Amino acid sequence: MANKKEQAPVKTERFIYCGPSLPGGLLQRHTIYKGGIPEHLKDVVEKCPGIKSLFVPPAKLQAVTTAIQSSGSLENLRYKEIQKFIQEGGLKRDV
Repeated sequence: MANKKEQAPVKTERFIYCGPSLPGGLLQRHTIYKGGIPEHLKDVVEKCPGIKSLFVPPAKLQAVTTAIQSSGSLENLRYKEIQKFIQEGGLKRDV
């Protein structure tokens, strides 16, 4: 009887959120998440898709942070999109 090959544990991918913090502690800048965007943020990401683009692998943190500070870059535009979303009350829940 042949031995079964041991399966390597599945490695969960990690992401760091590089955008502005969302009010109420909903999402904090530079927080590390395992396996993608958390379930509690799905509706917020639907309303403001730019949030999703600022979840990056840790290896890209420095490059994305630099790009956010570079006026006109895609990352800078996404960051500003999120800020505008917050300022315009996009996080208010329908009652």
